[in-house]
Amino acid sequence: MTNFNKRPTRLYKDPRHGRVMGVCAGLSDYFSMNVRAIRILAIIGVFMSGGWLILAYLVLGFALDPKPEDLYTDDREEEFWRQTRRSPDYTAAELRRRFRDIERRTADMEAYMTSKRFRLERELKALED
Repeated sequence: MTNFNKRPTRLYKDPRHGRVMGVCAGLSDYFSMNVRAIRILAIIGVFMSGGWLILAYLVLGFALDPKPEDLYTDDREEEFWRQTRRSPDYTAAELRRRFRDIERRTADMEAYMTSKRFRLERELKALED
């Protein structure tokens, strides 16, 4: 699978953590739910649907790609994408807040670097050396 096809917001099956094909483990990862709860709901669904859920499970098992091992670079990135899937509006607002904060700090640094105080402190430091 190429890097272009690895998307953190995509639903994957997770055979490494799954029991049968990894569909429930993939759903659990995607929705940030306990895998046991997903499995129990799947079993209940099989009985309530008259067996149609087994067909849906098999279709997903064959249609979904396996989750790539290197989908996330670290735990922080994985948590970011889980939060994005859970509530994309909140994540977009959080990103805007972070960028505003970075922009404010950059403006503060620019103001300091171009101030007379910075030049004076730099000249005093040069005299000390």
